[in-house]
Amino acid sequence: MISSFKTQGSGLILFTALLIFTGFGTVSAQDRNVPAIPDTSEIQVSESDAAEGRRLFVRGITEYEFENYEEAADLLVQAREKLGRNAGLDFSIAESFFKSGNIIDALYYAESAVEQDEENKWYRITLAEIYQDNGRVSDSINQLEEVLKRYPADLDVLYTIAGIYRQEGDLGQANETLGRILEINGPDLQILFQKYRNYSVMGETVLAMEQLEAMLDLDNDNVAAMQILGQMYAEQNRFERAIELLEQAYSIEPQNEETIITLSDLYIRENRWEEAAELLDRIIRNPGVEPFTKVELTQYMLGRFSRDVNNEQLHDAARGLLYALLEEEPEFGYAHALASEYYSLIQDDENLLLALANTNEFLPENEPAWRQRLQLLLVDERYDEVIEVGAKADRHIPDDAFVLFFVGNAHMLNDEYEKAAEVLGRAASSPASREFRSAIYGTLGDVLSNLENWDEADENYEQALRLNPDNDVVLNNFAYFLSTREIMLDEALEMSERAVEAEPENAAYLDTLGWVHFKLGNYEIAREYIQASIDTGSASAVVLEHMGDVYEKLGDMINAKYWWEKALEKDNSKEHLIEKIES
Repeated sequence: MISSFKTQGSGLILFTALLIFTGFGTVSAQDRNVPAIPDTSEIQVSESDAAEGRRLFVRGITEYEFENYEEAADLLVQAREKLGRNAGLDFSIAESFFKSGNIIDALYYAESAVEQDEENKWYRITLAEIYQDNGRVSDSINQLEEVLKRYPADLDVLYTIAGIYRQEGDLGQANETLGRILEINGPDLQILFQKYRNYSVMGETVLAMEQLEAMLDLDNDNVAAMQILGQMYAEQNRFERAIELLEQAYSIEPQNEETIITLSDLYIRENRWEEAAELLDRIIRNPGVEPFTKVELTQYMLGRFSRDVNNEQLHDAARGLLYALLEEEPEFGYAHALASEYYSLIQDDENLLLALANTNEFLPENEPAWRQRLQLLLVDERYDEVIEVGAKADRHIPDDAFVLFFVGNAHMLNDEYEKAAEVLGRAASSPASREFRSAIYGTLGDVLSNLENWDEADENYEQALRLNPDNDVVLNNFAYFLSTREIMLDEALEMSERAVEAEPENAAYLDTLGWVHFKLGNYEIAREYIQASIDTGSASAVVLEHMGDVYEKLGDMINAKYWWEKALEKDNSKEHLIEKIES
């Protein structure tokens, strides 16, 4: 639809009648505010037909005004039968049919109106609108171009043609038409912006930039144009002009976040780290800026640093912004969460734990912060803290599988197996991925094995391997406990070999494989694998004791006692070794 002309066509029948038909009295048709009755003085129409035609015409107009378009069209067609063919009347009939959705009849009468009066601008405009609605785009444009031949400076028509071309995807013709408008009307921001958008879609970057430059010539305070143009210059690596534009935009609107981010990014690309940090620091320290915005800006700088961690100047800039954020927003949880990301990136576990604790305090619903904090504490062997912090986490994010898993591990490593079994049982019932549930069941199997609850332990190991057949930790531990019980040794050997295949340098895995061979009576093979475990440099006292046991079976008591002594030196709680050594 050609919406540009709707305002001129409102009260359509009135407007049409005023233009076309001669009215009664001394007031001209253009000055009247009621429809004029058709003049039949030059038409061979009987007086009775003329009177009936005028009556039908008035009724048709009335129905049109009440938006009863089908009734209006029917009455106006009847009027035409009485009054004869008339350009203005045909035009009114066309509009009525068009409003009622009857495109075929609307087209017939609109073409008839134009045929009778080729000079009438409005007839052609309405015909063009009907053509467009009927999908006949080229015919629509042809009609509008005919109007322009008579009215070359008609801006409404030119706008409409440009809109049609854009709607049809012919952006080159649309811009050509917009250029004609500029020639007539002079520089115009909206027209220049439309041309910019069209050229951008066409991929004509240089021409698009020319439109933005023209916009700035017209309005040198247009921040939006500066931002877009600055970004385009930056994409072409023309940083000097890009920075010039964005610095100008920043001077006009110093709080504009988009300008600040883009300008600071350009400073960073030019290795102007201090200027970038100074720019962002002003925003961070502005109490009028929302805390979320401050976090986003700081995160932006930290993101740049994360991609260039060896850049000391960038590191200083990012760290300075983070410290400013924490200083200005000390109770904003997301600020501490961002600090956690930073300390994790630079592997500063001490400050990371503090940042995570603050995140837990001010943003207790943040699940990753609880999980990461518990994992760090567990790795640091701070088992009591894991249990304490885990209890707090369970209140805020209850039944979280990760939280319960870490707490269960802490109880297990504290030799609190009954409690560990209870917590890990809850973890196994909580939603988690297959791989993680496999880890939970495997750890629960370890706990139950330590409790010598063998049936349940085996069930949990088997469930763990059903969920993840390649879980090498479960393969190793299940194999080891089977070997200590001296049952299912062939299955234990197969599982242990798979675990070693997954991690050939794992001291525990190598020892397990050696110990299974020991239980199978393969003492020389057992010695080789246990020696390989010792050679990793991370063998435990248990491994050293196993080596002594192997040499004992090989009949080499000198080496047997040597390794038992080494095991006792490593773990003096193994008092049972004293008897072995002294025997």
